[in-house]
Amino acid sequence: MLTALFNQHPFTTIHFTKEELLKLRESSPHFICPHCSSPLILRLGNIKIPHFAHTSKISCAYGSKKETPNHVLGKALLYQRLSELFEDVKLEYYVKELQQIPDLLITSKEDRLAVEVQCSTISLSEVKDRTEGFRREKIQPLWLLSQPVISKIPLKLTCFQQGFIRYSPEFHYFLLHFNPERKYFTVFPHLTSVTTNSFLLSKPIIIPLERFIIPISISPPECPYPHILKNWKQYRQQWMQNKINYNSSRYDKFLGEVYEEGDTFIYLPQFIGVPVIPHTALCKTHPVEWQYYMWKDVMKKYPHFTMEMINHAFLRRVSKGDIELRELPLLSAGTGTKKLIHDYFKLLKILDLIKKGEGKYYRLSFGWESPKTFNEFQQHERDFFPKWKHILKKD
Repeated sequence: MLTALFNQHPFTTIHFTKEELLKLRESSPHFICPHCSSPLILRLGNIKIPHFAHTSKISCAYGSKKETPNHVLGKALLYQRLSELFEDVKLEYYVKELQQIPDLLITSKEDRLAVEVQCSTISLSEVKDRTEGFRREKIQPLWLLSQPVISKIPLKLTCFQQGFIRYSPEFHYFLLHFNPERKYFTVFPHLTSVTTNSFLLSKPIIIPLERFIIPISISPPECPYPHILKNWKQYRQQWMQNKINYNSSRYDKFLGEVYEEGDTFIYLPQFIGVPVIPHTALCKTHPVEWQYYMWKDVMKKYPHFTMEMINHAFLRRVSKGDIELRELPLLSAGTGTKKLIHDYFKLLKILDLIKKGEGKYYRLSFGWESPKTFNEFQQHERDFFPKWKHILKKD
């Protein structure tokens, strides 16, 4: 922690040089924890920046937190930068209503914003609970992931790191990352999942600490979706091959359903597993799986169907555990599976796979045809990809 009480007044280490703090420590000052009133010791090492620690293990809302050097540094840098932008910035302020201590609390007029620098891995349910708690008290939370993320294509993210994906009209699904050591932020925009932990994206945006503002105000890069769609075939094929190889010695429920339906997995039509832009990242289950379920449960089964029928079938599969959604606790309540189904429906209409019927009903433009042989599959590809290229040109 960076703040203590000294002579009954708040005392923050980042306002002083190390030499000044060394001189102060020689006078044996009495520092008190502002949260539990226990004695604190001023530590002036070479790894972490100057900070306070409890003299013994006690029950304290803040004392139980084990902070990494990166976390301590990140708080100090953000406090200095945000203090240049806002008049009221509190460091390690105890929010009594929530019994929580955000790293920073900004008050601007009637608005409050809590900044959390997240270096360690915690449960995403805790992130969700704390986020909802802040919002209940009308405090806008800003989570900054500070774990190492290697910028490459595809971008590899752990399940925990994926929990910090958020959405905006400009960047669609994106990740905001903070690197205290190098003093910059990175926005990874237009995230489009190709596997459980891999994402295609547009060019990352670097924001130096001295240019970071709240709210973030930068121009988004050119949207890369035509490029992503153009290369989707190879990612789809690789996923299907891995699916076969991984499950060669054990039963796989999805592969079993495809077989029982009389279809051949490796020859599934190309319109099974298309990327639904921009909401592909919502679903952890690969598009080949969840889209095949929609065809099997609704579009192959009923001569006439509605978008609501497909949405209900999707949710049934989710409740059964056949389809898994990503745990994205930072998304606002307006982002959900209905948008994913709506955009998939729209894509099927563009591909001329479904046609409007009476009222809100639709029907297939032709009967279900899944290739049975390699030659049939090659012909299917020749028929399908001119339509796909047309979509690329439109995008």
